[in-house]
Amino acid sequence: MKLLQSGVDLLTIQAWLGHARVATTHRYATADVEMMRNGLEKAGVTGDHGVRFRPNDSVLQLLNSI
Repeated sequence: MKLLQSGVDLLTIQAWLGHARVATTHRYATADVEMMRNGLEKAGVTGDHGVRFRPNDSVLQLLNSI
């Protein structure tokens, strides 16, 4: 988990550990995800991102012109 927490990607960790499938490595990473989720809950951060962005006409016109 220290590798994952340090920013090493899961595929690299899989190779170092010699796991045949990334799913095996992912089992160990799940604990880290739980730690992050608990940290977000303690901080009061929710998954609700509020209102979805709705572009106005000028943004749509710009995108259409590209």
